[in-house]
Amino acid sequence: MTEQSMTGKTVMITGGAQGIGRAIAESFSAAGATVVVADRNAQTARETVDALRAKGGEALDVVADLTDPQQVSRAFDEAVAGFGELDYFVNNAGFLRSGPLLTATPADWDDHFAINARASFLCVQRAANLMIEQGRGGSIVVVSSNCARTPRMDLGAYCASKAAADMMTRCFAFELAPHDIRINSLCPGSCDTPLQREQWRSLGIGPDQQIQGNPAKFRAGIPMGRLTMPEDVAAMALMLCTPTSGFVTGQSIAVDGGQTMS
Repeated sequence: MTEQSMTGKTVMITGGAQGIGRAIAESFSAAGATVVVADRNAQTARETVDALRAKGGEALDVVADLTDPQQVSRAFDEAVAGFGELDYFVNNAGFLRSGPLLTATPADWDDHFAINARASFLCVQRAANLMIEQGRGGSIVVVSSNCARTPRMDLGAYCASKAAADMMTRCFAFELAPHDIRINSLCPGSCDTPLQREQWRSLGIGPDQQIQGNPAKFRAGIPMGRLTMPEDVAAMALMLCTPTSGFVTGQSIAVDGGQTMS
């Protein structure tokens, strides 16, 4: 097996049916991995799996509400029943609802933390314990956001929930290192996905304003002159599960074209 080959390996990806998650699923499948797509949308999950299979990949779709511990356990049980041991896990499922903190409701806050923090904890915990039981090590990637460390106007609840997931990742790194399990977070910037396009719609802005920045909104531009693409994040997720990154854990890696440089 070459460094970039995933032949004989299995990866599970939450929120794997569209956007960044689908790009990650396609990247791992192209590298030879068997792929478990976990998503709450049964139709798009099946469409993604069908597309992977059409290209010769081996894939399985699992439908679950990842905020529910029982459904999380069932999802991982189905993954293992389908493909045996789990080598890699990518926590990608996320939620975003734009709006200022001054007018946010408790439901707005809770909805962000339910998906971006609670579900992340439940899934990473289950994946980590499964890898410990297997005794073969592994790699976990948490897709966070550059908002985890850079405050944004109209995204306060989202920023806070992603910051929680980012710190959770670092804390897990201490506990998992003795088991030869690495865990890192990826922090994409403004990315061309359905989630991002919905945010633009709700805020009345577009990609040009994301790229150029907006001082009035304390929004940094993108020095490399384009949006993050799902494939940019997928390439880094794949790398974090190869021997190339074998001594990297507990890190938060920005994939944002220089949008944040701290």
